Amino acid sequence: MVFKKNDIALDLRFILNEVPFAVLLEDNQRRLQFVNPNFCKLFNIPLEPEQLVGFNCEQAAESAAPLFKDSQEFLERVKEILEKKEPVRQEILELADGRVYLRDYLPIINNNFFEGQVWIYYDYTYAHSLEMKKNNQKKFYESILLNIPADVAVFDKDHKYLFANKRAIKNDEIREWIIGKDDFDYVKFRGRDVSIAEKRRELFKKVVNQKEFNEFLEENITPEGNIQYHLRRMHPFYADNNELEFVVGYGMDVTSIKNAEENVNRREKNLAQITEILSIAVIVIDQSFNVIYTNSSFESTFGYASDDIIGKSIDEIAIENISSLIKEIGLAKRSNSFEGSTKEYRFQDKYGSKRYLSISFVPYNTAESNEIFYAIFFSDVTDQHLAVSELQKIIEKEKRLNELKSGFVNIVSHEMRTPLSVIQSSAQIMEMLNEANKLDRDAVDFHTKRIVSEVNGMESLMEELLLISKIESGKVEFRPFPQDLESFVKVILHEKYTQLADGRQMQVIVKGVKQEVEFDRMMMNHILNNVISNAFKYSEGKRDPILQLHFRHHSVTIMVMDYGIGIPEKDLQNLFKAFSRASNVDSINGTGLGLHVMKYFTDFHQAKIYCKSQINKGTCIMLEFTYKSYLNAKNSIN
Repeated sequence: MVFKKNDIALDLRFILNEVPFAVLLEDNQRRLQFVNPNFCKLFNIPLEPEQLVGFNCEQAAESAAPLFKDSQEFLERVKEILEKKEPVRQEILELADGRVYLRDYLPIINNNFFEGQVWIYYDYTYAHSLEMKKNNQKKFYESILLNIPADVAVFDKDHKYLFANKRAIKNDEIREWIIGKDDFDYVKFRGRDVSIAEKRRELFKKVVNQKEFNEFLEENITPEGNIQYHLRRMHPFYADNNELEFVVGYGMDVTSIKNAEENVNRREKNLAQITEILSIAVIVIDQSFNVIYTNSSFESTFGYASDDIIGKSIDEIAIENISSLIKEIGLAKRSNSFEGSTKEYRFQDKYGSKRYLSISFVPYNTAESNEIFYAIFFSDVTDQHLAVSELQKIIEKEKRLNELKSGFVNIVSHEMRTPLSVIQSSAQIMEMLNEANKLDRDAVDFHTKRIVSEVNGMESLMEELLLISKIESGKVEFRPFPQDLESFVKVILHEKYTQLADGRQMQVIVKGVKQEVEFDRMMMNHILNNVISNAFKYSEGKRDPILQLHFRHHSVTIMVMDYGIGIPEKDLQNLFKAFSRASNVDSINGTGLGLHVMKYFTDFHQAKIYCKSQINKGTCIMLEFTYKSYLNAKNSIN
């Protein structure tokens, strides 16, 4: 399609009308040429954009100046920008009503001639409030860190001080002096034993070399002659490129703890219990199902920070199966019974990860209020669930292997006995004819063909057994790539099914718009040969079978239909099991392995199989393959 200049202008006008920010375009005389609806909305202008075209922008700026916190500064800054005619990016403007805007300015210069300018405004109020909150939080945490009741220091990679809080160094002047120096400088300045600096340096090197947290107990003598114990800890922090960024050192006076070991043990036990509780995700709701508390484990489990969900109803949280949990709590409230067993649910966090969690909840009330609250505890049992699932897979695999073993014994004892008997009898007959000097060419041809036929059948059986063995042991590689499925089908039909003894041929029908399909050639060759050969084998003397390819929007279906003996309904459920054959096949040769292997290969492609059949009317097998990529598919069956 060819666009004219006017068409492009209309398209640009349409785009500027739809962008999520306010746009104003004025010419070099400061006459308004264009303004979008968002500009009128942002500045509460009760006119349509088209009605503003031609306005004097200088007068409009003066009229709008009272909207801003400092109207005079607003006008002076506009004047300054217009004089410089240089681009301005994301300039912050504060409005009188508390809102905050970002402003961009772009001069329009064509062939060194100034033609006008574009002003762009964004509502920055919410983002600005978050930024202010972040800065306030930063100051708040810096204040906490500076005044925290524990020695805290930060070191660079050379063990030089980057920061020390008031507890570590009380004197403000010395705390400033120590920045850029190390503990050797400090002990020298203080006139203390150099072994203190040596021990700290040894710990520093240890945590840096081992790249993990470490600690030691430091023993000092106070000016009063008392022994004082400090627990010194260091923790290294590394950048994404594995380069050391800094080391945090922190310590605390543990003298009283050392002198009261029993009290320490009790406290450690309590701390261990608290840690165990906090390792479980906890959320507390009121009687209206509004969230009033979550712990840090809840955020790590579900991806929702406390600030994002406190005050909201629990059913507003996008967590899978949360409605089932609400229903359980509602039933417990109505029956006033909270002694039910712990239940397991599958949940999905905000990032799409799925976990299995064991859930329990209890009601409680506080001393200050009689209001009932509900504490809900989430324990991650994903590993246990997956372990059970893997165990079930192993059991199922063992079951399949046992079935294969049993079937193999049956094949060896029955299916192979007949061809071996045929081979033996043909060989004996030829031997007898030869001894009687009656072995002519026709007899040799007849018995040789019988032997070759039976050998080929046994060879085919062994190949299928070996193929199943390779699949079960995970040695079959899955190598799909986009291909022309129609051509692939036609090649198979041409090579194997154009000169059948009874003269029949496969009738091919193609529907829809042909597309490339991703498939593994070896596996698809086995799938197609199996369903096509079965269609001919079980419909001898009947109409030509039909193969239909139907290309749809998201998938392609391969349907093979014959008019043969059909499959009894009772046999359909075992159709794809190893060594399973329909009860009406009589003397038609077969091992019961072909469809079993085909099922494996369709599973590799994540394809679906449908089968419909009626006795003496025929069978229809339909395979559905999607056009999706298999880049993440498994290379083998486990």
